[in-house]
Amino acid sequence: MEEVRVVPACSEELKPVVGLKFQSLDFALTFYDVYARAVGFDTHKQGVRKVEDVTTWYYVVCNRECHKKSNEDDQLNAHSGFLMKLRRLSKRCGCKASISFKYFSDNGHAGYMVQDFNEVHNHDMVESEHKQFMSVNRHLDDVHQKFILDCSKANIGPTLTFKVLKETLGGFDLIGCTVGDIRNASRDIKAYAYGFDVQMVLDDMAKKKEMSKSYTYHYEVNEKNQLVALFWCDGLMKRNYHMFGDIVAFDTTYNTNRYCMIFTPFTGKDNHGRPVTLAAGLVCNEKIGAFGWLFRHFVECMGITPKMIVIDQDNGMRSAIEEVLVGTRHRWCMWHIMHKLATKVPNRLLRDEAFKKEFSACVWSDLLEPGEFEDGHFWIPAYFRDFSLGSMIRTTSISESENSFYKRILKPRANIAEFYLNFNHAVEFQRNSRTSLDYHDATVFPILATTLPFEKHASTLYTDTMFKRIQEEIVEGNDRCRVLGFSSTEFVDTYKLGDSNRKSQTVSKKDISMFYGFLRRFEGDIELLRAFVGGVEELGNSIQAGNPTTSASEKRRMIEKFYGMVRPEVVEVHPPDVVKTKGHASSSKSRLISKRENSLKDASRPLRRCKACDEMGHHDSRNYPMLKEMEMEKELGKGKRTL
Repeated sequence: MEEVRVVPACSEELKPVVGLKFQSLDFALTFYDVYARAVGFDTHKQGVRKVEDVTTWYYVVCNRECHKKSNEDDQLNAHSGFLMKLRRLSKRCGCKASISFKYFSDNGHAGYMVQDFNEVHNHDMVESEHKQFMSVNRHLDDVHQKFILDCSKANIGPTLTFKVLKETLGGFDLIGCTVGDIRNASRDIKAYAYGFDVQMVLDDMAKKKEMSKSYTYHYEVNEKNQLVALFWCDGLMKRNYHMFGDIVAFDTTYNTNRYCMIFTPFTGKDNHGRPVTLAAGLVCNEKIGAFGWLFRHFVECMGITPKMIVIDQDNGMRSAIEEVLVGTRHRWCMWHIMHKLATKVPNRLLRDEAFKKEFSACVWSDLLEPGEFEDGHFWIPAYFRDFSLGSMIRTTSISESENSFYKRILKPRANIAEFYLNFNHAVEFQRNSRTSLDYHDATVFPILATTLPFEKHASTLYTDTMFKRIQEEIVEGNDRCRVLGFSSTEFVDTYKLGDSNRKSQTVSKKDISMFYGFLRRFEGDIELLRAFVGGVEELGNSIQAGNPTTSASEKRRMIEKFYGMVRPEVVEVHPPDVVKTKGHASSSKSRLISKRENSLKDASRPLRRCKACDEMGHHDSRNYPMLKEMEMEKELGKGKRTL
């Protein structure tokens, strides 16, 4: 095969010549790099000679010089589909192009000159559209390094960093690096802290402790001086604890760092109903001693134990709480209770909506008594009637929400220094969100749903998020029933009540006493009590609708007569899931909608007032002129038909 001889074409100003002199070796190498970049090949250093720390000779070759060391194993590996070892390609083709620089000193002027130059290559030059991938055109300067560090702080990975660079600079050819180069820079960031990450974090915590006495941190090491436990809390976390720390959620989170240390945040709930971090820790195991160490430092840091702590069903946590947090009420997280339903109940029941509804009502009911469930005093609401749980009784996943928030920011391959930085950024983001909500509450006025004075007073006490929940209760109570009048005699107290339809009725003290008498009579039997409450509700709905009362058994008999079939007690074959087809409305957005469907859809939409015509309708000031024009055309059409 005839050898290819390629002499790159370029201007004489860029081409090196033997005897060309430079002030320094850096100038000489830069000149040759500019030449290589212009004609389209990469270079690398091949040899160097030094005398007393002075470079006397420097040799640079084309990066495609020499040949790949191959043997028979490469052919066998390729024949086997590269199962023996990784498939590695090579650019080397034995190119002889090279240049050498020699040190000189002439009349006190030192520098470097071109000693030898071979411009002939045995391969084609890189095309113009491919030059951006050449090593000589890829260089991470200070701007790149700063940008990569900033993206790493913001938890932005190499691929997304590369995309942001492309949009910022205006094109891939202007970036000056590849995703691999950015990934290597991220690798160097990790390598910098390798073996020093824990000490770097402890030193930073010590500096914060010197700057602020309210900052607290404790750590523990083993006999090899390796970190086994870490606890920290700053001044703002302590302040949040004394404001929102009556109920604390404690849970463990995994895969947040490369050492697999377990992340243990202490979480509360602020006045906006959002999770707030009260303290944090890292432990190496889930034993009683590790959790007890965290709880002791938490109480020592805060100065007071929480009134209640919510955890999952972990025996180590439970024993540590009983040992350290003596005066603290202990409750299991309802999210974990409900989450285990899938492992405890057959799939047949899980698909039964009636069962799930009954089970949920059973779990959340405060009518359950202590003997109803095993270990019920750790989770059923009946045991906490005397404790003000606020919204924590319903927010079952407060700790899981916090863990999910941190999981989006903390990465499993991060060292302790990166974990610490990402944690601080997460806390800053959390605090900024709360500040934004505080600003919103300070600048907006709530919309009142009633004219009740205590609703207006509640709007001044609560944040907007919590007021909306309270407002729902106020509206529901106001719409259901209200006292219209009251009169009292020597023997009878009479209340005049009105329902949502403004129908009034008189209820005497005797009637009320009779109702509560039945409640007390059925208090010992939960089934009878449920039947009584259900019967009263059914009777009330029937009377309000003006229909005669129909018993549940009679209703069931009528439905069975309608079907001509009896509902079985055991279901062996279940209905299929909803099948989505091309013509199904929920799965096809391209299906044509008839005029009748559009009319029905418009009829169900709420009316709104148009600012242009001041009328209620389904239009607004933007489409009102077009609507008016359509109506005029319609009227003209009618006139023509009349003529």
